[in-house]
Amino acid sequence: MSPDAFPELRSLMSGLSPEEFSAIGMLDLQRLKVEQAGVGAATAANMTEPMYGVFACLRMWFFLILRMEEGWPRTDYYMVYEYLNDLTVRDAIEDYLDAMPAGLKAKVDRLVVRLDERYSAVTVDDGGAELAQYWRPLAEGRECRWWWTRKPEQLPPGW
Repeated sequence: MSPDAFPELRSLMSGLSPEEFSAIGMLDLQRLKVEQAGVGAATAANMTEPMYGVFACLRMWFFLILRMEEGWPRTDYYMVYEYLNDLTVRDAIEDYLDAMPAGLKAKVDRLVVRLDERYSAVTVDDGGAELAQYWRPLAEGRECRWWWTRKPEQLPPGW
């Protein structure tokens, strides 16, 4: 799937001020430091941007939703743990929103709300029953964010 498949992100980015880009850059820099701390010195020295930066997380969330909307096309195998990782990406988006200045947060949140509506349309709220089998915090009642209580309407191959 081409990055051009997500024009809403391109539109968001074109409407950001230099100060807003700078705020996102600071969040990405903080994330990069976390990611660098988890690898060896040589690998860390070669890392120039985080894998899970603000825009990267928005893209990952979008592409998960798009895969579900399209009925998991071209997916030979999509394990539940890949889905759980994508839900932790949504967690990161929420953390980013909480850390953003109000004006930037409002702009990014408009996009996130639209994505979340699409996510809701292709998932079913089962109270977390399906995912609790695989995600301990959910099984123990420590995870209650709404996206964790939903499962895809159509489970992908390999689930």
